[in-house]
Amino acid sequence: MKKRIAITAAAAIFAAAALLYLYFTGEGEGAGIPCMFHQITGLYCSGCGSSRALRSILHFDFYQALRYNAIFTVGLPLLAAYFGALLVSYIRFGKDKISEKIPQWVIYFFIAIALIYGILRNIPAFSFLAPITL
Repeated sequence: MKKRIAITAAAAIFAAAALLYLYFTGEGEGAGIPCMFHQITGLYCSGCGSSRALRSILHFDFYQALRYNAIFTVGLPLLAAYFGALLVSYIRFGKDKISEKIPQWVIYFFIAIALIYGILRNIPAFSFLAPITL
């Protein structure tokens, strides 16, 4: 039990440090992670703009976060709840008891949504889904 709490505390400290770094870096100052898919193809993937969206969320600028990456901004509370439940499961039981309770179709649904979003944001009629550039 002590080992699990120590690992959890170390992960929490690392995550807090990463969020603080992201919070205190300014727009366009090295915190954005370059997308290899975009650099190679010139197209936007489902994750393009996520780091800038997270920075905007940390500054409570939700409109700007939606402009950077809408699917990430809307999906972040779901991801936070999932990983929070995983954390509690790990501390209490030492293993993942959450993922086995999620039906397989839910995972496929979210993968399909992400793929459709990635395709749509590259079509000119849906250019409002593309991440805004600095």
